Amino acid sequence: MRKIWFGLACAAIITTPAPAQDYRKNWHECASEIGLQRDIGYTRKLQSGGIARAYRPQGTAQQMAFYDCLNRKASLAVKPSGKGTPRVSR
Repeated sequence: MRKIWFGLACAAIITTPAPAQDYRKNWHECASEIGLQRDIGYTRKLQSGGIARAYRPQGTAQQMAFYDCLNRKASLAVKPSGKGTPRVSR
């Protein structure tokens, strides 16, 4: 009987989806947070019917701030809870 419950518990853990991260949402949030302006001259029509647009940074400092924002938002979704991680003391 324990094997059945253990199997059901494992199946439930395996089938639950991991929290997904919306990279497009992060991109647009960081662009508005940093103040990037859209490049009006760059528009491409995609096969899916959408339109691809580009942002143009106003210098390397703004570009680096944008990349830092993207890294910060990407790392927030990946952080483990901290339970069960071994600590190494030297």
